[in-house]
Amino acid sequence: MVQTQDSATFPAKDGRPAQTAFNLVCVDMSQPPEARMAENISYRLKDEEVSKYWGKAMDKVIEVVCKRIAHSKAGKAILIGEIIPAAAAAVK
Repeated sequence: MVQTQDSATFPAKDGRPAQTAFNLVCVDMSQPPEARMAENISYRLKDEEVSKYWGKAMDKVIEVVCKRIAHSKAGKAILIGEIIPAAAAAVK
């Protein structure tokens, strides 16, 4: 379930352009409940997902096919995967 959203802007560095990352900060609603992560987990929106979900997914349940879980330098978990479109149909 999307609890909040945040964005971060990264300056241009080493020949890469500046960019902005858009994250949905979620509470894990996996089943069974014993399998849930105790901490919040972020899903970084892809460029084509920003217009669909940014500002529209608050307090909604989204389903993500998780390919892996990465961790930021600060140790925060980030889902790497894709939002399942059929489940996201309720986000409107």
